[in-house]
Amino acid sequence: MSSEIGAEPLKGKRDVDKAKQLIRESGYKGERIVIISATDQPIVQAQSLITTELLRKLGLNVELQAGDWGTLITRRTSKEPVEKGGWSIFHTWLVGPDMLSPANMAMVNLGEKSWFGWPADPKLEELRQAWFNTSDAAAGKKASDAVQLEAFSFVPYITTAQFILPAAYRSNLSGMIIAPVTFLWNVEKK
Repeated sequence: MSSEIGAEPLKGKRDVDKAKQLIRESGYKGERIVIISATDQPIVQAQSLITTELLRKLGLNVELQAGDWGTLITRRTSKEPVEKGGWSIFHTWLVGPDMLSPANMAMVNLGEKSWFGWPADPKLEELRQAWFNTSDAAAGKKASDAVQLEAFSFVPYITTAQFILPAAYRSNLSGMIIAPVTFLWNVEKK
């Protein structure tokens, strides 16, 4: 279902002045934005540091609150406002199979059953359901593109990067299953 439809805003030169103008036009009045991070997760911490720096550069009132991964995954379940210990942004990462289609993308399953932050966009949910109702690959691709286009408009999440985590194994190990995650079964040491 891979597509770049709607991704134009993520490509090309970044225009900080235009972003600042759009923030002013949005009615932002300096409300505190809390980014929760996990210093024991290098990918998450790097994303958090970059996001914090960028949002400050844009003139937003950002506070980075870093702890460990266990604290982050517990705290992200909170629906409290930032004034009562809530949060505005958290970073994570997923493996490729988690992003294959609208069926298993937690970030486009909306409302109370959605990913943390609980975004709700009836149009996006309608398009997602339309994807389930397709009966062939061409119709599925078209419906998936419609979901993606609406997700770029509604923005329930932002993809920050794609990367491959290299893995190496000792030569005396066999049975390693090559997969997006490490499986610790079927392995033998010679």
